[in-house]
Amino acid sequence: MSETVPSQLADVFSRKSRLTKYEVSRIIGIRTSQLSMSAPVMVEVPVRKQHNFVYIAALELQARALDIVIRRPLPMGQYYEINIKELELPDDVDTVVTMYE
Repeated sequence: MSETVPSQLADVFSRKSRLTKYEVSRIIGIRTSQLSMSAPVMVEVPVRKQHNFVYIAALELQARALDIVIRRPLPMGQYYEINIKELELPDDVDTVVTMYE
Protein backbone atom coordinates (compact mmCIF):
# COMPACT_ATOMS: atom_id res chain seq x y z
CA MET A 1 0.00 0.00 0.00
CA SER A 2 1.34 3.43 -0.94
CA GLU A 3 1.84 6.21 1.54
CA THR A 4 2.21 9.94 1.13
CA VAL A 5 5.44 11.72 1.99
CA PRO A 6 5.78 13.09 5.53
CA SER A 7 5.37 16.84 5.83
CA GLN A 8 9.11 17.34 6.61
CA LEU A 9 10.03 15.94 3.18
CA ALA A 10 7.27 17.86 1.42
CA ASP A 11 9.19 21.12 1.86
CA VAL A 12 12.27 19.62 0.21
CA PHE A 13 10.36 18.36 -2.82
CA SER A 14 8.29 21.50 -3.37
CA ARG A 15 11.23 23.90 -3.80
CA LYS A 16 11.53 25.09 -7.39
CA SER A 17 9.84 22.01 -8.81
CA ARG A 18 8.86 22.01 -12.47
CA LEU A 19 6.38 20.04 -14.45
CA THR A 20 8.18 17.63 -16.74
CA LYS A 21 7.46 17.58 -20.47
CA TYR A 22 5.82 14.19 -19.96
CA GLU A 23 3.48 15.54 -17.29
CA VAL A 24 2.63 18.52 -19.52
CA SER A 25 1.81 16.29 -22.49
CA ARG A 26 -0.35 14.02 -20.33
CA ILE A 27 -2.24 16.94 -18.79
CA ILE A 28 -2.86 18.53 -22.20
CA GLY A 29 -3.91 15.18 -23.67
CA ILE A 30 -6.35 14.35 -20.88
CA ARG A 31 -7.78 17.88 -20.84
CA THR A 32 -8.16 17.79 -24.65
CA SER A 33 -10.15 14.59 -24.31
CA GLN A 34 -12.37 16.16 -21.64
CA LEU A 35 -12.99 19.24 -23.79
CA SER A 36 -13.93 17.06 -26.78
CA MET A 37 -16.61 15.50 -24.56
CA SER A 38 -18.15 18.94 -23.80
CA ALA A 39 -16.36 19.77 -20.55
CA PRO A 40 -16.64 23.45 -19.59
CA VAL A 41 -13.83 25.76 -20.73
CA MET A 42 -12.06 27.52 -17.84
CA VAL A 43 -10.55 30.48 -19.76
CA GLU A 44 -11.64 33.02 -22.34
CA VAL A 45 -10.99 31.75 -25.86
CA PRO A 46 -11.29 33.69 -29.13
CA VAL A 47 -14.28 32.65 -31.24
CA ARG A 48 -12.09 31.34 -34.06
CA LYS A 49 -10.23 29.04 -31.62
CA GLN A 50 -13.22 27.52 -29.79
CA HIS A 51 -12.91 24.20 -31.61
CA ASN A 52 -9.13 23.80 -31.17
CA PHE A 53 -9.10 21.72 -28.00
CA VAL A 54 -5.30 21.36 -27.80
CA TYR A 55 -4.95 25.15 -27.85
CA ILE A 56 -7.63 25.54 -25.17
CA ALA A 57 -6.02 22.88 -22.94
CA ALA A 58 -2.59 24.51 -23.25
CA LEU A 59 -4.11 27.93 -22.58
CA GLU A 60 -5.84 26.62 -19.44
CA LEU A 61 -2.58 25.10 -18.23
CA GLN A 62 -0.69 28.33 -18.93
CA ALA A 63 -3.33 30.34 -17.04
CA ARG A 64 -3.19 27.81 -14.18
CA ALA A 65 -6.95 27.46 -14.35
CA LEU A 66 -6.87 23.69 -13.81
CA ASP A 67 -7.00 22.14 -10.35
CA ILE A 68 -4.92 19.01 -10.95
CA VAL A 69 -2.72 17.15 -8.49
CA ILE A 70 0.38 15.36 -9.79
CA ARG A 71 1.42 12.18 -7.99
CA ARG A 72 5.14 11.50 -8.28
CA PRO A 73 6.42 8.10 -7.14
CA LEU A 74 9.21 7.82 -4.58
CA PRO A 75 11.15 4.81 -3.24
CA MET A 76 9.69 2.49 -0.63
CA GLY A 77 6.16 2.61 -2.08
CA GLN A 78 5.66 6.25 -1.20
CA TYR A 79 4.56 9.08 -3.43
CA TYR A 80 4.55 12.84 -3.41
CA GLU A 81 1.44 14.79 -4.41
CA ILE A 82 1.67 18.40 -5.55
CA ASN A 83 -0.85 20.71 -7.17
CA ILE A 84 0.19 22.01 -10.60
CA LYS A 85 -0.47 25.56 -9.41
CA GLU A 86 2.59 25.21 -7.15
CA LEU A 87 4.90 24.05 -9.95
CA GLU A 88 6.82 26.05 -12.55
CA LEU A 89 5.71 25.49 -16.12
CA PRO A 90 8.29 24.55 -18.73
CA ASP A 91 8.71 26.60 -21.90
CA ASP A 92 6.96 23.82 -23.82
CA VAL A 93 3.57 25.18 -22.75
CA ASP A 94 4.33 28.62 -24.20
CA THR A 95 5.53 26.94 -27.40
CA VAL A 96 2.27 25.01 -27.80
CA VAL A 97 0.15 28.12 -27.21
CA THR A 98 2.22 30.18 -29.65
CA MET A 99 2.12 27.43 -32.26
CA TYR A 100 -1.69 27.39 -32.36
CA GLU A 101 -2.23 31.16 -32.26
